[in-house]
Amino acid sequence: MTRARHIFAVLLAAGTLAVAAPWVHAQQTGEPAAGAAELPSEQVPQSSYLARRKQVYDMVILGDVLGTGLWAGMNRVVETDDRITVTGRIQENSGLTRARVYDWPQATAKLLESREFDIAAIMLGANDAREISTADGELAFGSPEWRAAYGERIKELVNVLRAGKVAVYWFGVPPMERDSYDEAMAVLAEVERDVTAQLGVRYIDLRLMLLGSDGKFTDSGDDGTAEVTRLRARDGVKFITRGNDRLASELMKLVHADMAVADGAPAPAVIISTPGVQFTPEQLAALPAFGAEGADGEEPVAVDPAGLPGPDYVELAAVAPGETDAAAATRAFEAARKATEPGSPAHRLFVEGLWPETDKGAGDPFTAPLPQSN
Repeated sequence: MTRARHIFAVLLAAGTLAVAAPWVHAQQTGEPAAGAAELPSEQVPQSSYLARRKQVYDMVILGDVLGTGLWAGMNRVVETDDRITVTGRIQENSGLTRARVYDWPQATAKLLESREFDIAAIMLGANDAREISTADGELAFGSPEWRAAYGERIKELVNVLRAGKVAVYWFGVPPMERDSYDEAMAVLAEVERDVTAQLGVRYIDLRLMLLGSDGKFTDSGDDGTAEVTRLRARDGVKFITRGNDRLASELMKLVHADMAVADGAPAPAVIISTPGVQFTPEQLAALPAFGAEGADGEEPVAVDPAGLPGPDYVELAAVAPGETDAAAATRAFEAARKATEPGSPAHRLFVEGLWPETDKGAGDPFTAPLPQSN
């Protein structure tokens, strides 16, 4: 299998986690699918990302200065959602590089001793463009040693949450206006993206979501309804109300989809380009929509990307020099997402998260027999 073809498979599976839209569909209502088996209280299907099945899920926002805005946005977005409660633990000047300033794993462990949470949304990194102090000296920002150490700190925090049966949703650091700051955030985002992929953690890639078409910072973007509007504050760092609401909405697309699976809704099948692509159990567990068998145990569907209409997906999936598979997959998916035509079924699915409606009088194209060739 060519590497580009492999990336296409990751694009349709792991890469889609970064933007959420591919599985924001009819079963994302929080209600079990029609015919779904009733589950005993708190018992969840094996494919569920959430550890418990509950009527009301408790979410905590763990964050730095940007987490403050996310918390505010979440309170607005879930105002009429009776299945989510939201609280926050914010330390605006904190991060993962300076445990002496604020030790997130330790503080989180203490928090979980006092209260049970089901979901944690993490937004850290804006203050982490600095060296890491160790017993053996300072690790220079961005060096291989720094990357490894920072990755371990991400793992430590995730492991504390998982020990408490808390589902983790990690926001990648967003683009920043000042060039030097943005370059540092790109380094952080790469580490976050790779480590969360290794751990099978839900990751919302804000660089892919918010970078302009030229790959540079822009203070405006899609507000989630295909309307382009201002999202960022004038300092080029924080988000304004519309921006924070957009972040919260993207998070809730993922959470609602995971709630539906926990309620007993079947997850759609994996879509891969070749049977040669293999996923670990951890990777499959991280893919509620694209990471499970069909409802009746059907084999995953194989798709040849060269035969798809629209953008050249194979070309989109080409790997840039020095780029990781995960980075290429998420970049390629975002490019495909932006290429959809407003008002088209593809745009409604990939941008608005609305699953296309079928003609009630039409047969099921997936089960109907194929026409015989002459």
